[in-house]
Amino acid sequence: MERPGPLHGVRVLEFSLIVAGPFAGVVLSDLGADVVKIEPPGGEGYRASGAVVPHEGKRFQSLNRGKRALQVDLQDERGRALIQRMVPDFDVVTMNYAPGVAERLGVDYETLRALHPGLVYCRISGFGPNGPWADAVATDIVCAAYSGLLAGNGGLVDEREPRQIRPPIADYTTGLASAMAICAALYHRRESGQGQLIDASLLRSALAIQDVYVMREPVADATLRDTMMERLEALRDDGASYAEQLRARDRYRSEGAGPPRLYYSGYEASDGAIVIGCLTARTRARARELLGMTEDRSDEPDFDTREPEHQRRMDGWVEQVRAKIRRRSVAEWISDFRAAGIPAAPVHVPEEVADDPQVQAAGVMWELEHAVTGPQRVVGPIVEMSETPTRAYRAAPALGQYSDQVLADSGLTPAEINALRADGIIG
Repeated sequence: MERPGPLHGVRVLEFSLIVAGPFAGVVLSDLGADVVKIEPPGGEGYRASGAVVPHEGKRFQSLNRGKRALQVDLQDERGRALIQRMVPDFDVVTMNYAPGVAERLGVDYETLRALHPGLVYCRISGFGPNGPWADAVATDIVCAAYSGLLAGNGGLVDEREPRQIRPPIADYTTGLASAMAICAALYHRRESGQGQLIDASLLRSALAIQDVYVMREPVADATLRDTMMERLEALRDDGASYAEQLRARDRYRSEGAGPPRLYYSGYEASDGAIVIGCLTARTRARARELLGMTEDRSDEPDFDTREPEHQRRMDGWVEQVRAKIRRRSVAEWISDFRAAGIPAAPVHVPEEVADDPQVQAAGVMWELEHAVTGPQRVVGPIVEMSETPTRAYRAAPALGQYSDQVLADSGLTPAEINALRADGIIG
């Protein structure tokens, strides 16, 4: 008999759209929770995103595996009454509708807490519940731009406009943070009996993963950050392009980066690309020896990349490394780097890694069967646990697949279910 996951017995009622809320539900499901996704009549609109089979888009399936689902018309008071009847049977509610929608539909924290005082309610938003942007409709790209994450990534389209970050990092980190906070809140409830409201936001997550770039510290900032910002403000006042502003920031950041710049970077090989990831003097020395960079003095104490002469020398060494790596294949370089104990890897495209030997050996991919589209291999749980195993429990719910089962779990009779379906309250 399979051992249950660590959240076995926990029930989650999910009101979710797109990525952040759904991904939190996937993580909770992998940990053993019973996650029930509430969809509008006809299903969440994201079901159609990139869909080859109607209602069963690959993106939707990826972000909703492990769950059961129920279509409920929350615009109708009978639909709202149904949810309120179901809520006491659940431990957790997750919500990432646009600001004000939960209140309008009667599924906000205050309303549901009155029905279930021990409820753990996780509210996911773009900008958080307070401040001048609290009521703004937001998606990943919006919060990535606002937080600095988009500019920090530095990508450009046609050397002009900001390039979207893929995958949507703020969305996925918010989903992970939400799942973590829910587990902590459940632990607290076990100890105290108290439920609580959790607020997660894309802005908060995007700021958290930028840590040192957002952090302010006067002594260090006076050396680099303040000078850089003065230069950026001057460029903005002069009407400089976004690309010019990014180049100015990158130049300052590179000057402050120190020795890792040469051996913590990506390079083009003869048949693809590799990255080298040396962050210690020891591994940089190994890379320097392997690459024959005998003139490189960037690890010496008096080498300061902020000095123009040293900057010019660094630029020259970068070009030398580029030229050397272009002469050989990815496989040849990776073999030599690994043999020398130097952190390095080939640059894969995501569409090829499901078949990669390391990914297969790590047991990351799971075989599932979808009710409509058939067999699939999915990326499984983000962690493994020895005593309470995680697992990918089931494929994403087909439209209407689990409706009767979910309602029966909350005590509805077949007659009640049929009546709700006949009136269009459920799908």
